[in-house]
Amino acid sequence: MLQILRHKAGSIIVKVLFVLLILSFAVWGIGDIFRNRGQSDTVATVADQTISLQQLDSQFRSLAQSQQLPLSVAQQLGLPRRVLDNMISGMLYDRLAADLGYDLSNEAVADAVRVDPRFRDPATNQFSRDRFLQLLQSAGTNEAAFIAYQRGQMQQQQVMRALFSGAEPPQALVDPIYKYRRETRVADTITLRNADQSNVPQPTQADLEAYHKEHGDKFQSPEYRTLSIVLLNTDEFAKDVTVSEDEARTAYDKNQATYQKPEMRRFDQVIAPTKDLAEQIATAVRGGKPVQQAVDESGNAAVKLIPVDFTAKSAMPIPALADPGFTLSEGQATDPVQSPFGWHVLVLTGIQPSRTVPFEEARAEIETQLKQSKAADALYDAANKFEDALADNVPIDKAAQEFGFTVTAVPAVAQDGTTQSGQPLPPLPGQAQILQAAFQLQQGDVSPMGTIDDKTSFIVRVDGIVPPATEPLAKVRDEVAAAWTEQKQAEASAALAADIAKRLAAGEAAADVAKAVGGQYAESPALLRDGSNAGALPAALVRDLFAAQVGGTATAETPGGRVVARVAKIEPAKPDPAAEAAVKQDLRRGLAVDVGGGLDQALRARYGVTIDEAVLARLNYQE
Repeated sequence: MLQILRHKAGSIIVKVLFVLLILSFAVWGIGDIFRNRGQSDTVATVADQTISLQQLDSQFRSLAQSQQLPLSVAQQLGLPRRVLDNMISGMLYDRLAADLGYDLSNEAVADAVRVDPRFRDPATNQFSRDRFLQLLQSAGTNEAAFIAYQRGQMQQQQVMRALFSGAEPPQALVDPIYKYRRETRVADTITLRNADQSNVPQPTQADLEAYHKEHGDKFQSPEYRTLSIVLLNTDEFAKDVTVSEDEARTAYDKNQATYQKPEMRRFDQVIAPTKDLAEQIATAVRGGKPVQQAVDESGNAAVKLIPVDFTAKSAMPIPALADPGFTLSEGQATDPVQSPFGWHVLVLTGIQPSRTVPFEEARAEIETQLKQSKAADALYDAANKFEDALADNVPIDKAAQEFGFTVTAVPAVAQDGTTQSGQPLPPLPGQAQILQAAFQLQQGDVSPMGTIDDKTSFIVRVDGIVPPATEPLAKVRDEVAAAWTEQKQAEASAALAADIAKRLAAGEAAADVAKAVGGQYAESPALLRDGSNAGALPAALVRDLFAAQVGGTATAETPGGRVVARVAKIEPAKPDPAAEAAVKQDLRRGLAVDVGGGLDQALRARYGVTIDEAVLARLNYQE
């Protein structure tokens, strides 16, 4: 902790540790800044423009953060190279746009930003500059950089749209691909359930022992940990805290606004379904009738009388009623006011004038707040000293005794709160938070102070770790028997499916075969090659059916069973303008990608692109 460093900063041990830390930086990458001083940091050159290592690092970090990837993982996935290629392509298209005389106006860029849904206030659905700047900050960029990026993206899109608009696939290509994709297969299917294979024998002791030995990883106990826990509660510290009158009065004077109470008003509120009814009741009240009588005489069951207790003007449940209600004299009624709930009439029934709460009235509350604040400070200070003692290898029991803390010993427990006996851990305050913290530590480690609620904190030490282990057969015998039986039933289903496939290939009626073996017969829909309308049929089955002719069979595993199918009918593609248009659009995208790739290479050759692999190799993210 920082507290430890503050206490120990003057010691020779810590000075040595800082020297080692600096040396480790020199070994692991920070030293590159010094070793490479004077060397170029240009990672790529595009025509007369350059991309620096810092620019690439910034964009790489931003992309990795947006994808929630650790930097080291993102580097292993080759993300730095892909980011660099995108930056180069962007500069090439910008250069091409300039050569073509295409210049995007500032207003066009601003319009695009204003209509971007990411920057709209959810409450108003309008562009919010605050939200815009907040999102840019969270993405690790600024307004100028984003506008420049947006301009580049829009220019690239316009240039690409102009260049690729003619990339239209010929009909001679569309037709055969459409026919291939839209050809269908209809199949007779027989579904088997593993659980229906009742001819599987009961496992012998030898069967169970062999299965348990071979599949021990299926019957592992969880990891258990024994813990020592110290709970810290501000209420305990508050018992020894005192607050003087001067302290309370100083707090009162500093927070005068808190003790200014606004005028409060109480109302009888009538809600009527129509304006005429509301006006009728308001007129009756002004004529001297009690509100309840006026409501009863309205003769409409939909009219409701809902009182509003003493409320400040700013806290009125319906803001439109605030001004009318707070201009009334006692006993008066407002004109009808409409809301989504109907037409409202308020009748003022009481006023509490604005006032300043005197010190003596507020004193008890102030003292309670100051005690809690002092207690929290005392708790934090004691916890820091306690952690420092533990860092100095003082045993936790001894350190706790010194500071008056109680240590709770927790027997071996799994992260889900289950003990080795299989019973849940006795009730423990903040159990979920404590166990989560404990299972992130190594044996002997002590956690930083964690929070359970606004009054309770904890420190936990891992005293011992019991690693996962294969449970003895005697303890998991039922589970092993069930797993062995499931495996044998699956094997029986597979053998039966192979036999069914032979019978179907020989021409037997699928419905008759299904009835004979206890399977479920069904005729499939006209299956598409991509399996998009296959429903529960496995993708592997659909693939194999499209590799077969009429009468051909295929089998596949399903969750809890097997399915066997025979091709009953092959139907050529039927005319479908929408489906054909979708195929054409897919081909159009493919052509655009191909043209784009060729254009990118041509632009690289035209403007000149060089990449300094040695500079690129200096990116090294270790986490």
